[in-house]
Parts: sequence; C-alpha cells; structure tokens
Amino acid sequence: MKATLILNPLSGKRRALSIQKMATHMATELGATINIQVIGSPGHGTVLAREAVAHGVDRVICAGGDGTLNAVAAGLIGTSVPLGVVAMGSGNGYARSLGLSLRPEAALRTAFTGSAAQMDVCYVNDLPFLGTAGIGFDARVSWEFDKSTSRGLWGYMRIILKEIVTAKPMPVRITVNGTTQDAEVLMLVFANTREFGNGAIISPGSAPDDGLAELQLVSKPWLLPLFKAFYDVYTGRADRSKYIRTVVAREAVVHQAGTIAHLDGEPVKIGHDIRFRLEAKRLWVVR
Repeated sequence: MKATLILNPLSGKRRALSIQKMATHMATELGATINIQVIGSPGHGTVLAREAVAHGVDRVICAGGDGTLNAVAAGLIGTSVPLGVVAMGSGNGYARSLGLSLRPEAALRTAFTGSAAQMDVCYVNDLPFLGTAGIGFDARVSWEFDKSTSRGLWGYMRIILKEIVTAKPMPVRITVNGTTQDAEVLMLVFANTREFGNGAIISPGSAPDDGLAELQLVSKPWLLPLFKAFYDVYTGRADRSKYIRTVVAREAVVHQAGTIAHLDGEPVKIGHDIRFRLEAKRLWVVR
C-alpha cells in the first residue's frame, strides 16, 4: 500500500505532529510506504490531497479536526482514493458519528487496514461539508470559538453559555420538499451525521451513507427549559425535544437574516441566500 498522511500541526493542542514516528513505524510493520505532509495554511490540505491522488496513492490519511478533515476530503471527493481518519481536533464529530476510535494509535491502524465505504457529501453554496453545517446560533459560536485560545469541550461550552442568554431567534425562509415556510429559529442545522462533536448529538437519526440529510430547525427555549434542551442533545434525545423540528431532505433553499455559517465547525461568510444539496456516495471513507 502507498499512503499519504496529511496532518495539521495545530490540531490536538499541537499533538498531531507527534504521530509522525508512529505512522512511519506502523507503515513499516504493515509493509506499506507512507509520505507525510504537513498543512501550512488554509486550503493547503485540499492541495495536498489532490497532489496525493495525482501521484497514485492508495489511501490518504488525515490527522486533525473536523475542519482539517473537510479540507482534505475536498481533494478526494469524486475520486476512488479512500480517506482515513485520525481524529485529533476539539470536537471530532465526524469520527464520533462513524464510531471511529479517538485514540491516535487505534485510529491510525484502522486508517491503514480498515475497509472503505462510500459516504454522502453535502454542500451549501457549492462548499462541501461531511458532518454538519449550520446558520444562526451555532454559526456565531463557531466564529467565537475560532478566535478563542481555549480549545476542547470546556472552551466550547464557555462560549455557548456566554452567548445563549442574549441570543435572539433569527427569521428564515425555507423552501424544501416542494413547500416554502417562514420560521424563527435559534439555529438551523444541516445534518449529514449525528453530532457536532464532543458528544453533542443534534440529529440522532442521521447517517452519512443513507442518501438523506436532516434539517434541524431549533427554536430557543426559555431559560429554565434550556438545561433540559442541553440534556436532550448530550444524551442523544434531541429527536424527542419539542424545541427541535426535523425535516428530511436532499436539497433546500434558505434565506437567512444573517450572513455567516459554519461548515464542519469552520466559520464561513455565506451570505443571505443558501442553496443546500446532498450528493450520495461521493467520498470513500475507511471505517
């Protein structure tokens, strides 16, 4: 096997670089060859993945968080080269949703030896995402988290708790499944997988290989029910919450009052008008 390992040196509180020696030893043990590449700037992961495909590799392995995975996957969509996942980010929602190990050594071994399966890829305004994308509150949290020096679950929760009390519902107009509806939402989540990361399961029924996406329209609870809503999300019961309405679809058009979004946790300026679509079986992923 000829593999390329693409890693983000900033991921895992800068621990991602530490797996280079482990990857080299494991490749030797398994009779594989490995080329290690380090991401140097935004978008570089996509370039490195495309170069790996052009050089005829059998497998591309990504070591980093969901944002890094998004970038590397963008260079593999529509090819026959599988993506191996070594989750070393703050949330690791995609790896968690696929049931992959969060231990680097176990994840790396799976990335080398596991079988690949075809996964769906979603887009907002032609920008791809693998797990979740969103507008409204979770997009604002993503922007704040991106600027923060505090990583991990508690850094994320600190921003959520700081922002949630003053967060106001946002008007949206959604055209989906042949109907147009107006709503006021705390956030609207486009879900291809179950969770944001860190165990926050926003869409328990989502699977990345079923050819369907779930749009989760989340309204804002009053202060006292807010804790129950958090409990539902972190115990996999979001589908039972009266504050979350699910619409199953493969495409939708949304007009939002705001202009920002997140894609796999990475903040982006997306504009008021959003075109969402799912493309089935577009990416090979090692499980």
